[in-house]
Amino acid sequence: MVGREAIKLCPPRKTAAELYQVQPHYQRFNQKYNITRQWLWDETAIELNRRHVANQERLVQDGRAGYSIPDWAFSVAARANRVYKDFSINWPNQPGNSWEPASRRDKLGFEPIPDRSFNRWQCSPTEASRLIRKMGRHFGADLVGFCLLDRRWVYSHWYDEKTLADYPIRFSDETGYEGYSEPTQLEDGTQVIPKEMQYVVVFIHEMGKDEIAAAPTLRALAEVSFTYSRISFTITSVAEFIRGLGYNAIPSANCTALNVPLAIDAGLGQQGRNGRLINPIFGPRCRISKVITDLPLAVDKPIDFGVTEFCNQCKKCAEYCPTGAISFGERSFETVNECNNGGYLRWQMDHKKCYQYWAAIGTTCGICLRVCPFNKSRGKVHDIVRCFIKNLKFFNPFFIKMNDVLGYEKYRSPDNL
Repeated sequence: MVGREAIKLCPPRKTAAELYQVQPHYQRFNQKYNITRQWLWDETAIELNRRHVANQERLVQDGRAGYSIPDWAFSVAARANRVYKDFSINWPNQPGNSWEPASRRDKLGFEPIPDRSFNRWQCSPTEASRLIRKMGRHFGADLVGFCLLDRRWVYSHWYDEKTLADYPIRFSDETGYEGYSEPTQLEDGTQVIPKEMQYVVVFIHEMGKDEIAAAPTLRALAEVSFTYSRISFTITSVAEFIRGLGYNAIPSANCTALNVPLAIDAGLGQQGRNGRLINPIFGPRCRISKVITDLPLAVDKPIDFGVTEFCNQCKKCAEYCPTGAISFGERSFETVNECNNGGYLRWQMDHKKCYQYWAAIGTTCGICLRVCPFNKSRGKVHDIVRCFIKNLKFFNPFFIKMNDVLGYEKYRSPDNL
């Protein structure tokens, strides 16, 4: 059977909220309690951050493998673009990821970009998605997907690094915030997103396999930093492109909204036991970013390629986690601590334990990425295995065993730069 009849018989794909059974009592998460924000205000996290810096310096001075002076220089250079660009991956609406069009800014003394004086570009959602996907790839993304903005994944509050306070994120169809047609930050710190901004462009950037194989050293940290530098270029460029078409755009790395569920809705992967997005091509070796917009887009659908069933049996990331931050148990609606948001079904991470190890080694670890069996390069053999994992799940124990036999999860000492 083909045509409309076949389409009717094909069940609709579930959204991230449906896949992870978001409960009626679920409330949007306050960014203040993200572990990457707690080191700005929580004394325990602040002390861990001090140890993180000190231990990194000590390991470099000791000449530990993966902490050579060239490795340290590599990690510094990898984030230089973001530093000079003043781009924050966690702090929304800053100069490097501003909600304001470039035509209204002239921070460097150059001639500003002229304001547009013509009407919005008119197109179908399908045509818009094709063009934005092309631009996303052109500006450096490895994969591009599209989804509707599920407001449940937007932070309830954003955290200001300058005032060390959290402020609400509202929408223009909420009482008292009507009338805002552009994304706006009010004088009281409240950020308002226009109700028309219902679409999200989601980007995937691959992290190099050889660098992640050196986790948890500075070499792996440098790759993470370099990936965020690439992200800063991609999302600011695509956001400005969308504004040039006459639409609103909010560029966002880790701020404004949760990345993993949006990437799931955009058909870019599933959530693994390690809390990360598992992408069909790159596994967990990827970083997510997005642009929220009112440009109507043809959205993608969530995919299922067997991650949940595989993670139920595998548990490699939990086995190799140095601090036990990753659960061996079943998925749960309950959280370990305030760093997570309850009310939807997933494997719960103890991010405080995770950050304790970051402080000890002076990097952002990445062992759970290195040991994940989905962390494989493209190739005929690995593609066949992925097909089996998706369609013939009773082979999962065999593939988990073979991953051990072949030593894929082992630490690879980085070659000298």
